[in-house]
Amino acid sequence: MLRRWIDKRFALAFMMAVVAVPSDAWADCVWSDVAVDEPRVAVVRSETPRTQFVQIDALVHGCPSDKPECQQRAFLVAGDVVLIGPTQGAYTCSGFLGRRGPSTIAWLPTAALAPLPNDQQSPTDWAGHWVAPEQTITIANGSSGALIVTGDATWGDTPDRRRLGSVHTGELAGTMRPDKGVLAFAMGDENHTLPFGAGDEFTCNVRMVRRGPYLVVRDNKACGGANVSFSGFYRRDQ
Repeated sequence: MLRRWIDKRFALAFMMAVVAVPSDAWADCVWSDVAVDEPRVAVVRSETPRTQFVQIDALVHGCPSDKPECQQRAFLVAGDVVLIGPTQGAYTCSGFLGRRGPSTIAWLPTAALAPLPNDQQSPTDWAGHWVAPEQTITIANGSSGALIVTGDATWGDTPDRRRLGSVHTGELAGTMRPDKGVLAFAMGDENHTLPFGAGDEFTCNVRMVRRGPYLVVRDNKACGGANVSFSGFYRRDQ
């Protein structure tokens, strides 16, 4: 998690502020704040025609705030669904992935968001082709309630790296039944499916949950080459 760099000249003011403000007040909004083990989703309220994302402090110092320089061009409209994380002041860390384009992870005004009803928080439909930047996961229905999972991920998939043959890749494969709304497993030799948590530190372990329109995934960074990960949030490709 990113933290603001604090100049020594302001050390005393920093220490005083810690007493009055929760420690996460200096935390920036990143993907790992919304793609958590127990994620939450909210819908953009209908009161305003559009709700702009607000920049993170790492890119514009002093954000989130209502200052013009903090306002991103990216915006949402009523009915859009986002993953939500920590709240800082009047803003909530939020993640959005539309049917096209990259994901957006930044702050949204908390007042513009309404939590989804419980029956829409954790849908039970898993099957489909799920996509995220440099990541794809396909889930198919198997026998006896099991789900068949396959996936591919890359890191550094740019024209220059492709030309040099230096794109890192990873694969995912497993067959497992969801347990209490969680689909989790480990990959054994020859793609043999193992229980989640099995194997050593080099064994790919992955955990998935459904929230709203999203598939939220966390792995242990052992599912491919250097820097390759399936962690993040995905939207079904339709």
